[in-house]
Amino acid sequence: MANVKTIETAPVETPAASAASSFWKRELNGATFLSLEHVCHMVLVVVVAVLLSAGVVTAISLWSGNSGVLSALGAMPTIGGPAARWTEANASIGLVAALATLVPLMTILDRRTRAEWAKRPGYESRVAYKVPVYVALGVLVAGKVFALIQMLTVVLTSLAVIGVKGYDIGSMYLYQFLPAAIAALIFGAAGWYLFKLAKGRDNGRAYSVATSLVAMMVAVALFVTAVIVLHTPGSTIQPSGGTNYFDDFNSGDSRSLEDLFRY
Repeated sequence: MANVKTIETAPVETPAASAASSFWKRELNGATFLSLEHVCHMVLVVVVAVLLSAGVVTAISLWSGNSGVLSALGAMPTIGGPAARWTEANASIGLVAALATLVPLMTILDRRTRAEWAKRPGYESRVAYKVPVYVALGVLVAGKVFALIQMLTVVLTSLAVIGVKGYDIGSMYLYQFLPAAIAALIFGAAGWYLFKLAKGRDNGRAYSVATSLVAMMVAVALFVTAVIVLHTPGSTIQPSGGTNYFDDFNSGDSRSLEDLFRY
């Protein structure tokens, strides 16, 4: 018998399917939202640096039992208490969620924008490229300058209060100088990356990998610390005895707000 060859025909694309396919290719290709993705990428570089700094400050606060935000701004490290620790423990979980969402998004945008820049020689000289980079760089430089001012303030204050009784210089360096130094380091690293980017040198892959590793360590440390704090009797506004001071206050307890937050 003669061999019979079967001819396979390609599926016929209907006009509706062809129109839908061309729409997605035309509207959602890599270049359509390049400027928007570039702006979002620069915003996320700044936001992630701020979140990492806040995460480190909050972790130090939870480990030490003091109010991290107030300490970082120069307040005395005696501010704290169960209500503050409860608030910071819950806020740290929000920081973990933000890092887990925004760091991968920053990495994705970095990969997409880098792929499009490679196809467009000279794109780094356009205004749409330079303006977001320089604005983000300016914000990071301002943050680092503020952190350096805080560090210098601690050093000068420690020199000014030498010999003053009851002034805990060690706590000042731990709760104010150390968070400011870490923030300066984080802002400096992000600013250096953007400085290179402004000159057309893209180190986005290395920066994304390094930021992801740091964010993962900070997120794990924050989450574990928050769990320990929330489950430690007497460390939150719900003491081990089961008495909720806010419930007592709302039920007509005669204690004042000062008494309420004294515990």
